[in-house]
Amino acid sequence: MKGGFHAYLVGPAGLGKHEALLAYLSNQRVETPPDLLYVPLSERKVAVLTLPSGQEVELAEAVDSLLLEVGHLDELFRQASFLREKNRLEAKFAEQLEAQLALLRQEAQAAGFALLESGERLELSGPGPVPADLSARLEEVSLGQLAARAALEVALRRLRREWASQYLNNRFEPLFQRFPQARAYLEALKNRLARYAETGENLDPAQWRPNLLTSTSSGTPPPIVYEPYATAPRLFGRLDHVVEQGVWSTNVSLIRPGAVHRAQGGYLILDAISLKREGTWEAFKRALRNGQVEPVTEPQAPASLEVEPFPIQMQVMLVGTAEAFEWLEEDPAFGELFRIRVEFSPTLAATPENMYALGGWLQAQGFRLTQGGLVRLFDEARRMAEQKNRMDARLVELRALAEEAAVLGGGLLTAEAVEKAVAAREERFFLSEEEFLRAVQEGVWSLKTQGLGVGEVNSLVIVESPPYWGRPARLTARAAPGHDHLISIDREAGLGGQIFHKAVLTLAGYLRGRYADAGPLPATISLAFEQNYVSIDGDSAGLAELVAALSALGNFPLRQDLAVTGAVDQTGKVLAVGSINAKVEGFFRVCQVLGTTGTQGVVLPKANLPNLTLRAEVLEAVRKGEFHIYAVETVEEALELLSGSRVEGYRGLHSRIRAALAEFARLEEGRNEKEGS
Repeated sequence: MKGGFHAYLVGPAGLGKHEALLAYLSNQRVETPPDLLYVPLSERKVAVLTLPSGQEVELAEAVDSLLLEVGHLDELFRQASFLREKNRLEAKFAEQLEAQLALLRQEAQAAGFALLESGERLELSGPGPVPADLSARLEEVSLGQLAARAALEVALRRLRREWASQYLNNRFEPLFQRFPQARAYLEALKNRLARYAETGENLDPAQWRPNLLTSTSSGTPPPIVYEPYATAPRLFGRLDHVVEQGVWSTNVSLIRPGAVHRAQGGYLILDAISLKREGTWEAFKRALRNGQVEPVTEPQAPASLEVEPFPIQMQVMLVGTAEAFEWLEEDPAFGELFRIRVEFSPTLAATPENMYALGGWLQAQGFRLTQGGLVRLFDEARRMAEQKNRMDARLVELRALAEEAAVLGGGLLTAEAVEKAVAAREERFFLSEEEFLRAVQEGVWSLKTQGLGVGEVNSLVIVESPPYWGRPARLTARAAPGHDHLISIDREAGLGGQIFHKAVLTLAGYLRGRYADAGPLPATISLAFEQNYVSIDGDSAGLAELVAALSALGNFPLRQDLAVTGAVDQTGKVLAVGSINAKVEGFFRVCQVLGTTGTQGVVLPKANLPNLTLRAEVLEAVRKGEFHIYAVETVEEALELLSGSRVEGYRGLHSRIRAALAEFARLEEGRNEKEGS
């Protein structure tokens, strides 16, 4: 583990973060990790064993050979030399027993009694009751026989163990030399085999075989483990049980390794969101802090096997979006454990080098493509990034588009095939937009793309649910004398978000600053997105709201054949907004449905010009002068475009607005005087 801490990779979905990480880690050259095993030290205790690389399988094969010695031990006790020793012990026992019985017979005969033997049972038969001293001798001899038999059994067991140990020593000693790290395990196995030889107690081979967790050969690169489902058993392993006739049992062979085991000496890749979804972050955090894990057991299983904690020796790589890491970064322990943050850019420079790199990557994926197909896919990548000089880095998305194009192109990725794939993709998602356009054509949605209107403007918005279509929304403003200043009807109705509210307050700041010479603003201006029934947020309607408010104040009309998008600051500077292509194309579609005039177009921030990567049909309409793009830097530029009038100078728009404010002030003053009298 490098540096004693771990790393996390942050970036939007679809960038190919996992593939890039796997490719990077595959090229890392580090020391081959050791082999790891779970080995039994008894039927109830399991330990972790570390062996030099490549020895794990060798030990397992050696143990399998040793477990076959059960049959050889049985043969050992049928050999003539062992049987002679066994017969000697049994003859000695029989001789001792017979001597005791002979003495008891003599004593019984002297008292007029006979000693009767019925198997191992002894009885005295004679006239009258057995004398007390003779009865005591009978009991003494009977107990002596039992003790002698027990001594014989101990002697025979000792004999079997001695012979088995002598035999096993010859088998185990080379292994002690060959696997010194495994000596405790091999000693336990040797003792268990000797116990089998001594007592004949049944030996289950599954209980004594090593459980191979990782196995490598010298020079093998470190393991790279990707675990997409970070459940506790899949991370930490589990201890299974078998139930036979209601009895639970387990052994070392039923320990199932988890991702932590398989990644030892290498890298473990996890999805950050999976740790949250599966609820395993706290347990995983403790494991990393303690440097060890234990297998998960079933809650209802009885405690039966003591498993030594497994030492963690790996580097963890968490992968996810910025949102997926927000909750993790709130935990101080996360920063202590994961010190390396790697951010993936959602875009790349749109250079010829990167275009050809994209082509080479696709060819490596098995695609056949033409130069035209690559260029068209590259153009789509720039459009997806919404920047002329950048391309989308979401290789997963580009590959998906290329796959569809290859199918449509009969296996060849051409410009025409890519165009068909793009059109097919949009057509699949077009139902909601198609219904909207039908409603516009039928007049259900009240939109105007021709003529003039006071305090009315087409604001461009984005539908906040996938697919994210751009649409015009009719924005209206009304002004009257008062002191309520700027009122957002959507905000008052609870349909405006915090950023939307900030934008409205920014407009009020502009009005106060621009017309400060007219004194306190003696007006109430109401703003509303007509036919809006859902929550709205963002500041991209700021420019449209401001020009509508100024139009309502100055009572001058605005062009309805132009749609407006852009944020503004308190000084009147027009600021860039997002999703500019979708907004322009959305208004273009509405103009097509309601009828084109050749004068229609969009007013947008000049700062958004680098983001324009419009569809071919929109670009063609712009080239022919049938649709127009107007880039502005200030509110005044937008006002002149929309009103067709000068902002400054004699009878300029600002003069008309000041005159209206003065009239509002006079009317408000008269109203106050009337109320005071």
